[in-house]
Amino acid sequence: MPKKRKKSRKPTRATPPPAVLQAKRSLPAEAHDWDDDDSDWDDDEDFPMSDFRAQFASPADAVAGTRAGKPWEWVGCVDGSRMRHRILVRDDGAAVVEQAVFLGTVQEGAILCAWHEAGPDSRPLLEKNILNALDSLHEAVRPHLEAEIREVRGEDYTAVVPQAFMESPEPYGAGVPLFGWRILHPVTPDSTWDDTLDVALWSTSIAVGGWAGSYDHIDEVRADGFTALLRRHNVPAHRCAECKKPITSRHPRWPGIWTTPTDEGGGPACAGTGSGPYPPEPRIGWYTDSEFGEPHRPDS
Repeated sequence: MPKKRKKSRKPTRATPPPAVLQAKRSLPAEAHDWDDDDSDWDDDEDFPMSDFRAQFASPADAVAGTRAGKPWEWVGCVDGSRMRHRILVRDDGAAVVEQAVFLGTVQEGAILCAWHEAGPDSRPLLEKNILNALDSLHEAVRPHLEAEIREVRGEDYTAVVPQAFMESPEPYGAGVPLFGWRILHPVTPDSTWDDTLDVALWSTSIAVGGWAGSYDHIDEVRADGFTALLRRHNVPAHRCAECKKPITSRHPRWPGIWTTPTDEGGGPACAGTGSGPYPPEPRIGWYTDSEFGEPHRPDS
């Protein structure tokens, strides 16, 4: 399973792509196909979900625990967007492990603003359009993840196609639904925990939410490309022409004023690109007119 990297004890070669690292960490030691010192990897107890897996030897045991009132769930992230693994038991008794990946800040900010911009009357169609856009985003990302993972697992690896999904807003969140992708892994008496984790979906968290920008070569991952993708799916996404942040003019507290949720609390003042010269300072006073800031301007 994916594990955290220990501090290097020797010079390292070029770092493999993130999905390759995730795939390598998911393999047993004997299957590693490059000659790093295996001791350079942490033991399984450092895998983020290990504390939860330790409660139950298998998914079937976790299902039994859930039915007995001891639900099993893990929420966390590893250098990317939030992920969730949990047991779901349906009314008919069938059980699955949900493996879910939620949006990174780029996607969440754009959709948050578009949600306000669309208005209440457009929400049902907007939900459908957002889900279609997220399916398209993953279609753009998935071949890159597959190719990287195949470098480790071999050409027979094929990523499971996840389903874009939406769920109710969090109690203390932004007041709009949560969006992401998920796979529902069926649980049988013989299922192992490894059967309930698709490496490509796990690595989607890094592709869409990684701070290093390792997947910015994919147009749909970058902020400008994702905005264009949303627009192609009739989602009213706007960015500021100057600071390039997602903006909306229909937030309830700022009606008719372009504002953004990003940048240390957000607001209607555009931070700009920082490329312009500083204005001359006054000789006596403390302020200039520039302290009032500039408004956001939509790029289209």
